Amino acid sequence: MRKIIFIFVVFSLVSFSKSPEVIILKSGEIFSSCDKKYRNHLDELKDEWEKMNEIYNKLIQKFDKNVIKYSKLKQDLVNSQEMWLKDLSEAKNYTGGVIFHGLCPREKAQTIREINLIQKRILELTNEYKKYLD
Repeated sequence: MRKIIFIFVVFSLVSFSKSPEVIILKSGEIFSSCDKKYRNHLDELKDEWEKMNEIYNKLIQKFDKNVIKYSKLKQDLVNSQEMWLKDLSEAKNYTGGVIFHGLCPREKAQTIREINLIQKRILELTNEYKKYLD
């Protein structure tokens, strides 16, 4: 009787658990659920991250040159970036209850959402710190 209950519980857990929709990160590479010819969204995501990081690093370097004058600005920038990263991790996987037919459309939707959030952050950084960017 215990074996039957155990088998039922295990079967229930496996049947009702989330599907394994995971993008695996390994050695800096992103393994996609999409075919190779449909992975341009991952290149765009990488490009947007590089743009944002370039702007952020320029600002940090600028503020590090004159620590006394820019210490408050640097701390505000670091704090806002940390807050943004926290918000990004919570918001980028939101799909709004949409049902996807396959892993690739879901991956694309999540990636496009993340790209939009990064582009918004780039605009925030460039508008807020415009006079410090050369």
